[in-house]
Amino acid sequence: MVAEALSLEHVSKGVSRGGQWTSVLADVSLQIGRGEVVAIFGKRLRGKTTLLKIAAGIERPDEGSVSLGSQRLADLGERSRGRLLGSEIVWIDRDGPELDMEVSRFVGWPLALHGRGRREAERMAKQALQQVGAQGCIGRGWGELSNWQRVLVGLARAFVGSPRIVIIDDLLDALGSRATEEASDLLRSLVEESEPRCGVLLSVSDIESAMDILADRTFSLTRKSTLKPFSGRSMADTDRGGENADVIPFPNHAEGQGSRGVGS
Repeated sequence: MVAEALSLEHVSKGVSRGGQWTSVLADVSLQIGRGEVVAIFGKRLRGKTTLLKIAAGIERPDEGSVSLGSQRLADLGERSRGRLLGSEIVWIDRDGPELDMEVSRFVGWPLALHGRGRREAERMAKQALQQVGAQGCIGRGWGELSNWQRVLVGLARAFVGSPRIVIIDDLLDALGSRATEEASDLLRSLVEESEPRCGVLLSVSDIESAMDILADRTFSLTRKSTLKPFSGRSMADTDRGGENADVIPFPNHAEGQGSRGVGS
């Protein structure tokens, strides 16, 4: 049995839209094991980012709980949760840093923030960039990078330390099939080389990217704000928006050939 890295239990969240209360997440439960990659597919504004922010401790659920190992995030103060984010929990998205900082500073910043000396953080950042093949990005700003280079730099930052859970929001969207498969394979290698093994929770917004990611388990966020495993519905039914259109038609890669995931 795979040790549990992150657990969400009966999580619900709502927001006020146009004066009406709208459910974003409804009774969502999810466990991510160490060494496991779990993908969440959902259309934009369906609640994926909210789910990931709750998992990271950035937002609080209205109901339910989130635990990192045996530690409930709700039992921690704001400062303690902040110390977890960037060290044991790493958040990566396609927007990158708010300030257009130099790439190696962006990668090494969490290390420096959590006690590493400046030189040590810089050394580890450059090593992480080299590991993912992004050494050519050193000295450049985020705004100068291509989408593919941003993926590489984001993954370098995600794994530069020893995180227990990496949360990736839409970073692998719209790369094209070949690039998505390559990024997914790199992500899998980084997970397998992590020590101790970390878990990954990631989201994607387009069906093509979701189909190309080598996840151990894949779920969709439905119109009813719930989480469902993917099933064998036909793509035509999904495109027509039928009754079960939220259940997207492809199997988990961990069950098919070519997967290098947990239990393969």
